[in-house]
Amino acid sequence: MRAEKSEEREPDGTARRRKWIRRVPAGVVGVAAVSLISLTVSPVNAEPDSRAKPPRGRNPLPAPPQIRDLDFLLGSYTCEYTPPPGGTAAVLKLTTRRAMGGHYFYTDATLEPGNVVGRSTFGWNPVDGKFINQYHDNWGSSGNYISSGWKDGHLIFKGPLTQVITPNATGQTSGVKLDLMDDYQVLGRGHFKNSTSFTFPDGSTLHGSYDCRRQ
Repeated sequence: MRAEKSEEREPDGTARRRKWIRRVPAGVVGVAAVSLISLTVSPVNAEPDSRAKPPRGRNPLPAPPQIRDLDFLLGSYTCEYTPPPGGTAAVLKLTTRRAMGGHYFYTDATLEPGNVVGRSTFGWNPVDGKFINQYHDNWGSSGNYISSGWKDGHLIFKGPLTQVITPNATGQTSGVKLDLMDDYQVLGRGHFKNSTSFTFPDGSTLHGSYDCRRQ
């Protein structure tokens, strides 16, 4: 009697994760597209404000003191990326500067291989008392993350990331929705580490890390 051969099936999502690891430059972090809409609302029949206006070009509102907790990001860094198993090592170059009178930090990043160019916008949400990080890149990926601040030497951002798998000039392509976690630790002057994790819809998680040194 001939024994029947049974085929082992991969768990749901395994093929997609393998494709993502292979095709997406590891650690595209990230960070979301920012749209600024200025709304001016005035009461009916309100008198115009005749008070002296601040000098042109000067921000009338100082930056919140909490933003100084992100000063370790300022400057130019080169980061060596250690990918999850099956991923590809990468080099991330970061330049972070103050923007909008110090209310926000803009981090411009390039990742190779992959020719990924991205921007993260870090800031402080005074209503909820949390840090924010909004990310977007030239592949079309975007994410929004929040952090409660430093605790026991860790600054952890968490939030959703829509990650493009294969960039396409038509404006339509495939992707995957992930939950991202960035765990920052300052290791010394001009030296920090970011341990990242990507959680897929099926609950599986991939881990990687950046070792970043100021140039």
